[in-house]
Amino acid sequence: MKGSIFSSLVSITNGLHRDNRQEKDFKYLLSDFKLNPKANNAVFKVNFKKPLNAKKEYYQKLIYNETENTIASFVKEFPKNATTPENKYSFTILLNKFDKYLNDIATYINKRGITADFNNDDNYIINYLKVSAIRLYAELQVQYGQFSENTKFSISEIAEKYFNDETFDISLIEKSTTKKVATKITSKTKVKPKTSFGYKSNDTSTLLTVLKLVNLKIDLLDNRTTVEQLHELLLAKDFTNTESQIYLQCETTQFSYLVTKLKPFFNGFNPTVIERSGKFITKTGTLLKANNLHKNKVHNPKEKEEIDKIIQQLQ
Repeated sequence: MKGSIFSSLVSITNGLHRDNRQEKDFKYLLSDFKLNPKANNAVFKVNFKKPLNAKKEYYQKLIYNETENTIASFVKEFPKNATTPENKYSFTILLNKFDKYLNDIATYINKRGITADFNNDDNYIINYLKVSAIRLYAELQVQYGQFSENTKFSISEIAEKYFNDETFDISLIEKSTTKKVATKITSKTKVKPKTSFGYKSNDTSTLLTVLKLVNLKIDLLDNRTTVEQLHELLLAKDFTNTESQIYLQCETTQFSYLVTKLKPFFNGFNPTVIERSGKFITKTGTLLKANNLHKNKVHNPKEKEEIDKIIQQLQ
């Protein structure tokens, strides 16, 4: 069968009912069949009656492989650098595809008189296909539903919406335990926000000398702040316990460059931690934000060469 298994199996002209191969043929196909691993991003798994002959097993594995491949492909369809409109477009495309799968399967079930008698091969295979298609729809909603304004449906509601099945056994599709474990691992790796800049060297006197020279060269601080106060803040084990505010007099481009040059000598002297400290005030009287430093980052600020020479004393 050509094309997607979700479409080809329920083709009215050349679908599953056209496959007249014998049991020995399916056993031969299974002898070299490679089962794909479960998709890493899967939220759900399917619990279904074990296939008891080669034909059922062959098609069950085909459907399983395509289902896992489709779910794994979500990562490519929704890349981390995609914009919200791009993600909304991707969601709509996939939702329309799964909507067609479900409608086509429902049409086939009605026209071919498919029942829940799993002793019949076709009944078993089409019902497994139906459950897998419902799972795809549910996976898309759970993982990327934030990119759609459409109504979200539960698994039982999807079954009723497309198959008029009000007694669908929701235990056929359940949350995957591996997904829960992954969530727990993620929660354990949360890091407490830094509350110090983490000066690496024990030689704090050289840092004080460097700060004094920089202050003289570029008017780093205004007269409300002393170099000693800045020095104390940079060395503090917890800057939330310090009272001093650092009022800057230099241009933001100069301070941004200074941060870049000093960064290698600290564990956490960077725009994010500087903003978090809430201690630095610009010459215009506003709290210095990380975005200010990023926007004013230039490679050749005023007095660049002098700043470079002074910072070399820390090496």
